Amino acid sequence: MNVLFDIIRFSAGSILWGVLIALLCMAAFVFIIKGWWKNAVFTIGTYIVGAVLFVLLSVQCVLICGSIKIINTTDMYEERISTMLSGIDGSYMLSMEENDKIIEGLIDRYPILENYIGGGDFSGHKAADIPSVMAGELRSFMKEYIMRRLLWCLGFVVVAGVIAIKTITLENSMRRSAPRRSDSARTMPDRSARRHMRRRR
Repeated sequence: MNVLFDIIRFSAGSILWGVLIALLCMAAFVFIIKGWWKNAVFTIGTYIVGAVLFVLLSVQCVLICGSIKIINTTDMYEERISTMLSGIDGSYMLSMEENDKIIEGLIDRYPILENYIGGGDFSGHKAADIPSVMAGELRSFMKEYIMRRLLWCLGFVVVAGVIAIKTITLENSMRRSAPRRSDSARTMPDRSARRHMRRRR
């Protein structure tokens, strides 16, 4: 949950992009349904499913956009770590305490990183390698996070699609059956009228 709020707070500008992407996904969702069932009629249940799906997709898309923004700023964090280690010999192997101090200093400057590298163990690496190692760890974490968000989006779309299809087919079946009943009702008076005419003859 902390990751969610951190990403949204860090990348407020990503909210607009996330909502726009969600709208495009919804347009594609409707296009696929209409393309498969050309006579499909959306019911109230279908619109409710669509609204819920839009909200869920919007949240996931905002998180994805925010994560991409964090990945794009990883070079900034790497430069900061390099500055913090500028006074240390590049071949020096960091201890656990020194590792913790570097992470604490970085988190103090960029609190959002606490959820990604906080508690990480980077000891045993040379001082010259620490900036790239920490940056690589951050990129790896965010890529896995984005992949999980994409899987959630896929799951939401599949579930919503199954529910929406059920509401659409029920509405279609009711409308298709109505004309048949009316046609049969119309033919009954015609037959009785013919019989009455024959009797008169």
